Amino acid sequence: MNSIIRAKTTVPGTGTHELDRPRLIARLDAFKEAGCRAVTLGAAAGSGKTTLAAQWARKRVASGDHVAWVSLDPSDNVPGRFWRLVTEALEPSDGVAPGRGTPPPPAAPAARIGWLDALLDHAGRGTVDSVLVLDNCEHLRDTGLLLEVDYAVQHAPRGFTVVFCGRQLPELPSFYRLDLDGALGRVGQKELMLRRREIARLFSPACPGVELLLEATEGWPAAVVLAHAMGDSDAPTAAVTDGTAYLDRLCGQLFPSFPEEVRAALAVMALIEPFTVEDLCAALASTDAPRVFDAAVRVSGLVVPVDAPGSFRLHRLLSRWLRGGGSGAAAIDRPLVHARMARRRLRQARHAEALAHAGRADDTGLLRDVAAVSGLHLLWSNDLAALDSVLRDLASVGSAELGLLDSLLSLAKGDPGGARLRLEHVDHAEDEGVLTEPFSALRTGLEAHLLLARGRPEEALEHLRGVCVEALPPDVGLFVSNIVSAALIAAAHLDEAVDAARACVAAADERDDNPGARIDAHITRAVLAAAMEDFEPAARDAWTAIREGELQRLRYSPRLRPAHLVLAWRAYHQLDDDDARFHNAFVVRAASTPPMAAHSAAKLRLMLSFASSTKPVEVAQALLDRIRFDLAHGAQPQDLAVCSLQAAEMMLSLRRVDDLTMLKVDLRRYQGISGELQIISVWEHLLAGQLNRSRQLLTPVTSEYVKCQSRIGMTTALAMLARLELLENRPFKAREALDRALTLASERGSVRGIRFAGETVRSALERDRHHYPRFAREVDLLVNQRRRPVQEIAGPPLTPREIELVALLPTFATVDELALDLQISTNTVKTHLRGIYRKLGVGTRREAIAAADKLGLLAPTPAPLRVLRSVSAR
Repeated sequence: MNSIIRAKTTVPGTGTHELDRPRLIARLDAFKEAGCRAVTLGAAAGSGKTTLAAQWARKRVASGDHVAWVSLDPSDNVPGRFWRLVTEALEPSDGVAPGRGTPPPPAAPAARIGWLDALLDHAGRGTVDSVLVLDNCEHLRDTGLLLEVDYAVQHAPRGFTVVFCGRQLPELPSFYRLDLDGALGRVGQKELMLRRREIARLFSPACPGVELLLEATEGWPAAVVLAHAMGDSDAPTAAVTDGTAYLDRLCGQLFPSFPEEVRAALAVMALIEPFTVEDLCAALASTDAPRVFDAAVRVSGLVVPVDAPGSFRLHRLLSRWLRGGGSGAAAIDRPLVHARMARRRLRQARHAEALAHAGRADDTGLLRDVAAVSGLHLLWSNDLAALDSVLRDLASVGSAELGLLDSLLSLAKGDPGGARLRLEHVDHAEDEGVLTEPFSALRTGLEAHLLLARGRPEEALEHLRGVCVEALPPDVGLFVSNIVSAALIAAAHLDEAVDAARACVAAADERDDNPGARIDAHITRAVLAAAMEDFEPAARDAWTAIREGELQRLRYSPRLRPAHLVLAWRAYHQLDDDDARFHNAFVVRAASTPPMAAHSAAKLRLMLSFASSTKPVEVAQALLDRIRFDLAHGAQPQDLAVCSLQAAEMMLSLRRVDDLTMLKVDLRRYQGISGELQIISVWEHLLAGQLNRSRQLLTPVTSEYVKCQSRIGMTTALAMLARLELLENRPFKAREALDRALTLASERGSVRGIRFAGETVRSALERDRHHYPRFAREVDLLVNQRRRPVQEIAGPPLTPREIELVALLPTFATVDELALDLQISTNTVKTHLRGIYRKLGVGTRREAIAAADKLGLLAPTPAPLRVLRSVSAR
């Protein structure tokens, strides 16, 4: 036997960095014990196939089995040469060979069948089991040779196992029958990948980087062993993450062994992953791509399927090496591939990938077109994370369109300062002045929005005057229209803003693919309604925006802060300070919100904290300072009116006469004689017992001779008039004034103005609530202390109808009377009662009344049934 044959037929020895695989060796032993005639070890290069087979072979030799090893190369794809190697391998060193006495293989194919019978017969005469390992089987391609190998596998004697090991294994016809009979064992690439425990055995037991190494290498044995050889045992990821030497050594030696067309295909795959075969066809512009793909899968073994059916990617390390242009990587026209894929991804509506490819295509026109479609789609659909990721990857690409998208992204994320900075970079870009529609309109709208954030609404309106919204694409038109509406609100052109906001909401609700526009449109209309002191419609629009934001996973986004502020103000006006604090907590940075938030968030926070503050004087002084600042800088008069009344109440409770006088001086200086100014003076005189002077000041306000800056001011004036009438013992006049005040409060959804009138009015409402049947809800808000809703205390929440029925339980009306009062059937009443008893955990009406009272569901004095009221009226 010459030295070459001896080297090819010798089991490899233990390597320097060889990793033991007891898990897989046990599996191969199980195949052998089960009587498998054939075992396949198929995987990519560097997967540890040969190492595993050699470890198992050495173990079988140690256990007494005869092992024959054949390492193949391309020259062995000849039947005569192949069978000579097999014959030599079957001759053990002790000379007692299963194949001894067999003549050399004949040259004629027909004669070799008889020769194979003789070889297998001699192999079966041995007293021990035999294993034949064929390494590098990808070199076996000769059809006649494969048929002879298949014949040998089919007719192998009992106890004889053939192990096929290689990157690409032959699919022999006998494999199908053996698989059905349970006589075929398979170990694939997935099983050969290293697991965490196996990697940890290479390094120190407490090594912290094993998880990172497993993620980076995906368990590729060659990659892990090389990281162990090149890195520190205490920091195994250092070699993988630092520099390119590791990747060049790992992939640079492997990659040139692939055919040229496979190398080119892999280089393209690295640019377009995740990809399908159809994507590869488009990137290569070739109908032959499926064949090349199959060849790449077979030859490399590094094409990995992903979750999406029919989609693939490369192994992370190979992909990283190829995208980084590693030494020895195939030379391809990368910009051309990116341009082809940008157009394909655009047709597929995969907008983030389309924009990423267009940015690397070195084609300004293509980038402009894709940015106008895909970039804006990501922005309008609120896919901000994907857009941000693409823009970060394309940071080195000098494009005005990408810079403008980045600026709009900063604005959507609640960072107007960042938006302004990025917009300045756009203005100083090399292609300054070449922005075309729709980007020129977007820049105009963005500049106007930034002017709004700086408190310059009139300039913003002037800036937008030249934009023709009707000529713009629908989504861009919505963006500009929402800014126009916000500017009109900030500039106090509320009548114009009503029509503009209504049109924006109608247009936005028709755009299912633009949730951001719907959120902005409903927020703008909510802010407008709040500025006009219509808090119920304001709350409806605000909740619509928040629900849409929840669907888009924007719960804590700065985009929803104005909606939360509207709800906070509405809760404040309905005396629900806890709910007001909850919603106001979302408003962290007023500079990132529309005008109402910018002028109101800080003041509302002070107003809500006054009652529980340990430093009320400082809180009141801070509120007064903010009001004086807003008076000097032209804030919304409706906003200032309620804040001024609240500040006056604080100053009066603290007896800060000088500060109150300062507030009155500033109100007169900037607003003239207003209803709010008169009300504050009336407040002082009432506390001093000067009833006649109070009436003199109050009469011009309630007769609307002196105009209030807000409707809340008029509500407060009427409530103060009721207080005055009560103090002068005119109860009928007081009820008339309170009826007018409650009418305004009901129309606007605000009872805060009546609350300013104090305890005298509250007691009168509690005593005479039956005189105000139309305003039961408003009276309840003023008279009853707000309690936690049942949903926060009990288990299953009561429905609105059940809550309504619970309120009537203390009347002890019959089921028929309850049904008549609620205008429902008696069976429905019984169903609701059963549900109430079950949810409250009680069994009788008295127990239900006690439980409901404990949960705060009952009024102090239950209202009589409508049917009983109508009977008494007769």
